[in-house]
Amino acid sequence: MKTSFTFLFLLFVLCVGLRAADATRLEFDFAQSDHGFVAGFADYPQNYDPSLYQLTNSWQVRPANLGGTSALFISGVNRSDDLFMYWKKRLTGLPPNTSVVLTMEIQLASKYAEGLVGVGGPPGEGVKVKVGAVPFEPQAVVDPREGWWRMNLDKGNQAIGGANISVIGNVAKPDDGNENYVPLLRHQHGQPFTVTTAGDGSLWLIFATDSGFEGQTALYYTRLTVWINRADKPHLWLEPDGVADTLRLIWNQGTLRSSSTLESSWPVVPVNTRPYTYNILVEPRRFWRVSQP
Repeated sequence: MKTSFTFLFLLFVLCVGLRAADATRLEFDFAQSDHGFVAGFADYPQNYDPSLYQLTNSWQVRPANLGGTSALFISGVNRSDDLFMYWKKRLTGLPPNTSVVLTMEIQLASKYAEGLVGVGGPPGEGVKVKVGAVPFEPQAVVDPREGWWRMNLDKGNQAIGGANISVIGNVAKPDDGNENYVPLLRHQHGQPFTVTTAGDGSLWLIFATDSGFEGQTALYYTRLTVWINRADKPHLWLEPDGVADTLRLIWNQGTLRSSSTLESSWPVVPVNTRPYTYNILVEPRRFWRVSQP
């Protein structure tokens, strides 16, 4: 089956006829390293009391029930009713001054069950997960008018996204009757965002939580996957889905529908769910309908 998959994947690449330089797929497994990600916090007063906010972050061992390997850990107490906790990383080697499309998928671990009640909002649904990218370094700066640490980009506020950051879900886990951390998957498949790279071909990634829950939020981030392609050159990825003999098709330009076309030279693409799961044994040729003459 491995040989069969390799053949199918290579044939797919040949069919779509896209150049690797125009598209990049990045996967950051935080069990292996922190991969240079740096944490930060915003939306709290400059003269805050550290003992009240308890802001902390590290690359540390995750709970034993999650495998006991390392992960990115971040925690804080939302005394301001609006705490923003983020991780960021600079990417290089992208086309300079170029409009690119990004899709991000995050694996994180949370212990906050659905349906709980909390001050200011629930500890699960009241803490939104956000992702974004900008051509400059995201950082918290002091707003001189109010004396608070605020982000130097447009992130929106809590449940509302901004020009630079999108909301992709919250940190609520299914109610399993305990406070153990469980893995969650949050993504923006079908809702990518577009950004222009810097003149040196760099771009800063950022993923974060924006909290309305006035209590402590402590999370482990275990993996980040990012699909990037030039906005003028759509790209598709066919890749393993983590299940035996199963692949998934990632379309990085948005949600395809039966009427969608990929420029004038592409045929209609009858796929309306992202990511689309493809099974080698059951659907031997379905994805070949996405091809280039």
